Amino acid sequence: MGCLFAILALLSPRILLAVLWIFTPYVTKAFDLWLWPLLGLIFMPVMTLALVWAYNTEFGWLQIAAIVIGAMIDLGGNSEAERRRRRQRPRD
Repeated sequence: MGCLFAILALLSPRILLAVLWIFTPYVTKAFDLWLWPLLGLIFMPVMTLALVWAYNTEFGWLQIAAIVIGAMIDLGGNSEAERRRRRQRPRD
């Protein structure tokens, strides 16, 4: 079951985060207010998954590394999309 969640997280982190939020108490335990996981679902899903995992395990250097790597993946994907959009826009 754990491998299934890992594969789903790599393919679509937003779907996995939504499934975890609906069917398990992990997301609600990690955040006090429903607004933070919603913003994470929209803008930074990989980092939000790392935060949920880090909160529900024993917090250490591995969890911090997962959060930092998740943030880099999310920011890198957003910057690549912006770079591609600027390249395709016709210049005046």
